[in-house]
Amino acid sequence: MQGPGPDSRVVYIDGAFDLFHAGHVEILRLARGLGDFLLVGIHTDQTISSTRGPHRPIMNLHERSLSVLACRYVDEVIIGAPWHISKDMITTFNISLVVHGTIAENMDYTEDDSNPYAAPIAMGIYHKLDSPLDITTSTIIRRIVSNHEAYQKRNEKKEASEKKYYDSKSFVNGE
Repeated sequence: MQGPGPDSRVVYIDGAFDLFHAGHVEILRLARGLGDFLLVGIHTDQTISSTRGPHRPIMNLHERSLSVLACRYVDEVIIGAPWHISKDMITTFNISLVVHGTIAENMDYTEDDSNPYAAPIAMGIYHKLDSPLDITTSTIIRRIVSNHEAYQKRNEKKEASEKKYYDSKSFVNGE
């Protein structure tokens, strides 16, 4: 894959991109529309676990990277991207714009003293994108758990009905 040209407008977006879904595709589409080259930072498993809990991410870094690379709007990825976007990183990758969606699992970063977007904000190149979908990895996980619970209840009901049938079955005498 060829990198961006010297006059290209490089847009950077970062995240976990766990359980890659339609919300990810749409935010990447919007981000790509803001420039000539879309660079996507994918955080390490350790970074995601420290910010979202010990049972996350669901997919490992390799799986998440392959999912993002398969998206048509993505030009290049940084595997194991840093949590904090530094001025050095912005200069090294010639980043023109740093974007972040409005629907994300780590929206509380703004309340933190160590805002990972502090450098791009100070440089005036940070832009918040309105996320077109309100889906997150957590909503997918909740959906899976809910569907699994409904499946288990349905099967328990079937098993109880079957047991009742067999318990009430009696031997028919041939006389």
